[in-house]
Amino acid sequence: MADAEYETSPEAMNDGEQSAYWPEADEFVAEHYGLAGEVLPVDIDPPRFFIRYEEVTCRLDFGEEQQLFERFKIEHELLHRLRGETGRIGAPEPLAAQQGADLISLDGSLAEGDQAFARLFAFPPGEPMPDLAELSDLEIGRIGTFAAQLSRDLVAISDVEGHATQTSQLIVDQDLRQVGPQVVHCLRNLTEPLVRDPIARATVTALRQIQPLGEQLRVQLIHHRPIGDNLVGLPGEAGWVPTGFTSPELLGSGWVVASLAGVCAEILQRGTGGALSVLPAIKAFHAELPLTEAELTALWPLVVATVARERAQHELASKDVSASPKLQESRTGFEKAADVEPGVMHAAILQAVEWPLPETAEFLPLLPELVLQDLRLVDLSATSPLFVDGNWNDPEIDWRLLARIAWETKMGATRFGEYRLSRGSADADARNVALHIDICLPAGATVAAPFGGTVKQTSGPLILSGKDATLYLEGVETVLAEGTMLFAGDRLGSVGGPEGSVGGLRIRLARSPDVDPPLFCSGNELGLWKRLVLSPSMVLGLNVDAPDVAGEGYVRGWNEYLFDSFGHRRIDLTGSAGILGYGHGVLAEAAYRQWLTLGGTVGTSLEAEYQAALLQDMPGHLDTVLALTDETQAMEIARQLADKLFDDPDAVLIADERQSGFWRNGKNAWSFQTAEQTPDIVITGSPVPQERLAAVIISRSVLPDGLELPQPDATAVACRMGLAVLDALDDAALRREASNAADLLWTRLEELSNRNPALIGIEGSGLDLRLKLSGLDATEVANLLQGLGVLVSPPTASDAISVVAPLTLSEGAVAEFVEALAACLPAVESGQDEQARDLEPQDKPDPQFESERERM
Repeated sequence: MADAEYETSPEAMNDGEQSAYWPEADEFVAEHYGLAGEVLPVDIDPPRFFIRYEEVTCRLDFGEEQQLFERFKIEHELLHRLRGETGRIGAPEPLAAQQGADLISLDGSLAEGDQAFARLFAFPPGEPMPDLAELSDLEIGRIGTFAAQLSRDLVAISDVEGHATQTSQLIVDQDLRQVGPQVVHCLRNLTEPLVRDPIARATVTALRQIQPLGEQLRVQLIHHRPIGDNLVGLPGEAGWVPTGFTSPELLGSGWVVASLAGVCAEILQRGTGGALSVLPAIKAFHAELPLTEAELTALWPLVVATVARERAQHELASKDVSASPKLQESRTGFEKAADVEPGVMHAAILQAVEWPLPETAEFLPLLPELVLQDLRLVDLSATSPLFVDGNWNDPEIDWRLLARIAWETKMGATRFGEYRLSRGSADADARNVALHIDICLPAGATVAAPFGGTVKQTSGPLILSGKDATLYLEGVETVLAEGTMLFAGDRLGSVGGPEGSVGGLRIRLARSPDVDPPLFCSGNELGLWKRLVLSPSMVLGLNVDAPDVAGEGYVRGWNEYLFDSFGHRRIDLTGSAGILGYGHGVLAEAAYRQWLTLGGTVGTSLEAEYQAALLQDMPGHLDTVLALTDETQAMEIARQLADKLFDDPDAVLIADERQSGFWRNGKNAWSFQTAEQTPDIVITGSPVPQERLAAVIISRSVLPDGLELPQPDATAVACRMGLAVLDALDDAALRREASNAADLLWTRLEELSNRNPALIGIEGSGLDLRLKLSGLDATEVANLLQGLGVLVSPPTASDAISVVAPLTLSEGAVAEFVEALAACLPAVESGQDEQARDLEPQDKPDPQFESERERM
C-alpha cells in the first residue's frame, strides 16, 4: 500500500530556496542516510523537508537551539516507546543515520546539542485523511475514537518513573492553557473593530467559563490536533479509518479535553456542517476515554477559544485576504461556533454522551387560587379527533381548538412535548414539538412565584430567574419592577383580561437563565431541549405533558398525504389513497351510516345497486358485472372468460382499467373511451382502497346458459362506499381539478426529462404514469424518494417507477414530488441541459387504450 502523499503549497515551498547555512537536503539525506528521492521544502525556520522515496514519506528537520534539541530527544524516546509498547497507534519512526544515531550533527556525527543538528523520521503507512466535507458521521466518529486512543496510549507511555517530568517539559503553542495571552497578543495588533471585537467577546466569554474548572481538568501528554493533515489512515468498505499520526511536534503537555477541542475546531473550520457536526467525534471520544463532568462542561468553551485564537492569528498574519484559505477556514469555524448558544451546545454534548439528567427541585403552585383538576387538555396531535377535513392547515387552528375545549369550564390548556399536526411537514426536522403550553384561565386569577428569584424582565414575557429554574410568562399583568427579588409564593401578578372573561397564559420553564427556549423544536432536537427545559407540570401541580409517541407508523391520511404519529407528512403516490384520496368526508359518512344499519354482510341489494351504477358509464353492450372481487382475481377471471367464451382468444380485447379508470387518466371515466375499438371485457379497480369492489364487466350476449358465476364478495359497507365514490365523481369541478393536476404533473415531468437524461421516458396518462429511468436502479430511486417524503410502489422493473395518484392531487404536491425526483437523479452539469438529446422531444400522447391480447 502506498504511503501518505503530502502536498506543499507554492507559497510554502519558498521557490526551493534555502539558507546557505544549511546543507542541501537531497545531498544530506543521500550522504548520511543512504536515501534518494523527491524533496519538497517547507517554508519554515529552521528548515524542514518532505522526502519521498519508494513508497515511504519521511520528514527531515534541521535545528540549532538547545531547547529544540532536548525536545527532539524526548520526542524520539516517546515515539520509540509508543511504537514498541502499544502497537495500535501508528507513530512516526525516527530513522538512524548510517553512524547509528537518530539525532546527528550536520557532519553526520552524534549530535550533542551544542551545534546544528538534524533528524529524519518516516511517517506511518497510510493515506492522508480525506477532506472533512467528504466524511460521514461514522468516519468523523472514528477520528474521535482515534484521538481518545492516542491520548490513552500517550499517558500509558509517559506516566512511568522519570518520564512524567520530561513530558511536562513538552510545551507547544497550541496549548489551550495559554490561549488567553495568545489572543490578547493578536488583538493588540488588530485595529479593525469589526474583526477584533467579536473575537474579544467570544474569548472572554469562553475563558470565564473555563477558569473555574481549570483545576478539575486532567493534565497529561496529549496530541493537540489529532485530525486533518496530522493523520494517516486506511480506506475501507465503511469509509476511511485513521491509523496513525505524523506530527510529533504537536505532542505536549495539556488538558486531556484539549485534544478533543482541537478535533472539534477543525471539524468546524473545514467541514460542511454546523456546530452540531462535532457531536459524532465527541460521542466516540467519550465512549473510548470517558470525560468527567468538568471536562464536558469545559469542552465547548475550549472549542470556542480555539477557533477564536486561530482566527485572530490568521487575521493578523494575512496580508491578502483573498489569497489565504486558512483565513477563510478560520472565519468559517468562528462563525459556526458563534451561531450557537453555549448553553444549547453544552446540552447537546451531554445528550450525545448520554450524561444523566440533573435532579430537579420541587416548586410551589404558579396558580394557587385555582382548582386545576377541572382543566381540560386539548389534543393537537396527529391522532386528534378534533382535526377533520384538513382544518389543521388553518394557521389559527390550535388557538381555535383551545378556546373550544375551554368554553365550558373556562380552563383549558395545550400539552407540553406534543408533536403538533398543525406544524408538521415533510421535513423530518420540522419544528413541531411544543416546548411550552398555552393555558386559558379566568381573568384576574393570581399568579405566584413558584420559586425564589429575580424579576429580569417585565416588557414582553415576564421572566423570573431563580437558582434552579427560569420562568417565562406571557399574559400576566404585574406592577413589579425589573430587578425585584421574590421569595417562593410571592405574588407575581394576575392573569390579564377584563373581569369575568377568560384570559390566557403562555408558560415556558427553563433550567438555565442563559438559554431562552424556543416555543417549538424538532423531534430530533427534543432530547437536547429536555436537558434545557422543564415541563410546566412542575409549577401547575397537574400533568400537562403529552403522552409519548408510540411507534412510527402512519396514523392519518388526507387527500394525497399520509401523516405519521410525529406529524411528518408523506405524499402517497402508490395508489393506496384510492380515487378520492384519504380522509374524504363522503366516504366516512357513507361507511358510518351503513354500519348503523347493516355492516359486513355480503350479497345484499347494495351489491346490485353498485353494479347498476357502475354500468351507467359503460358502452351499451357491456351490460353485465360478472364479479366483484379483488383486483388480482378480477384479472384472472377475465383471462378465463376470454379462453372459455370466445372462439379466438388472441383477438379478445381486455381493457385493464384498474389504475387508469374512474377518471384517473385525466380526460375520461375510462381510458378505452378514446380508442377506436371497444373492449370485449373491462376490468375496473376498486374505487375504495382495500375493498373487494374490482369488477369484471362483459356483454350478457356472450354468456352461455348455466355459466357458474363467482359468489358475492363485496360487503354492504364496501358497496355503500363505492356508490358514494361514483356519486362524487359526478362533480365536474373535481374532475376539472384532477385534469389540471394531471396536465401540470406531465408538464413538470417533461421539463425534468428535457433537463436530465436520467429520466428518459414518461408513459401512461393523467395521474397513472410510469417513469422510465436510465442508468439508475428503480428500487434505489424509490428508497431515495421515500427519504424525501414521497411514497411510490415497490418497482416491478429495474428501470421504471410507477406513479398512481388520487384525483385530489394538489399543485403543491406535484411540485414537491418533481423536486424530490430531481434530487434523486444525477446532477446535470451547467449547460448540459441545453444540449440537444438524441431522442426526439416527447409529445404528450392521448390516453392509451389499456388492453392486452391474451395468447391463451
